[in-house]
Amino acid sequence: MATTEIIKSDFYGVYLLCSDSEEKKYNGKCYIGYTVNPNRRINQHNRGRDFGGAKKTSNKGPWRMIMIVYGFPNNISALQFEWAWQQPTLSSRLKYNFELKRKNNKESHLQYNFRILSVMLGTGPWNRLPLTIRWLETNKEMPFKYQPPKHMKIIGGRIKIDKQTKKNVEELPTHMWALECHLCMKPIENPERSRIGCLNAKCKLTCHIVCMAEHMLTSNEPHKGHYIPIEGECPMCGERVIWMDLLKNRNNIVSEEIEYDFADLVELDDDDVQF
Repeated sequence: MATTEIIKSDFYGVYLLCSDSEEKKYNGKCYIGYTVNPNRRINQHNRGRDFGGAKKTSNKGPWRMIMIVYGFPNNISALQFEWAWQQPTLSSRLKYNFELKRKNNKESHLQYNFRILSVMLGTGPWNRLPLTIRWLETNKEMPFKYQPPKHMKIIGGRIKIDKQTKKNVEELPTHMWALECHLCMKPIENPERSRIGCLNAKCKLTCHIVCMAEHMLTSNEPHKGHYIPIEGECPMCGERVIWMDLLKNRNNIVSEEIEYDFADLVELDDDDVQF
């Protein structure tokens, strides 16, 4: 039996529900939504619209949360993903993919929505995000028709969100930081904004954010030609790191500014802002 994972960091997830209604016209139907707390959200859906559930799911359940996709840098990115998954024929990134035009007669609603997700994960800009695809109902797990990028995780089991009050954590001891960038050997001015280190507590890497990004882009063949890396190796200890994790954990402080900078990765088109 899979254990429950407790997530303490900021959580932005897009989930897929499936109805177990006794009414034939609702049974097997699916619903896609956005949440910051999956356990609370499924309870709202099953209690009805008066308790915070959606109009489309009221009195059409009970509902089960089959899977959830998370790891988005902010709510804007997650909401855009939600809308495109709900409306693939209207999204500018998916509407020209004829494979997503309609559900096959032999497909269930769950299979069709999973097929859409399979295509989305390989489509830019989502294919560059360090997303996690979690099967909450592991008995419903299906193989991907198109395998997601290697940096994405596919796992199973329940999750619990342990929302903590955001606060700055004490910086690493001064002796851990060098005054110069280990990559360009130039002084690091305004370290609170421009300095980055490794996630490995034993590693003493100190460098400019821009230098680290350039290192990861030039040392990783699939990243060549891009402006923002996905993952790479620490130039000092060799540990594999996710670029977004480096930004979120720099100086052990979660920075709102970094989250908004990353929104630029997922540009909003006019026809995509119809949440």
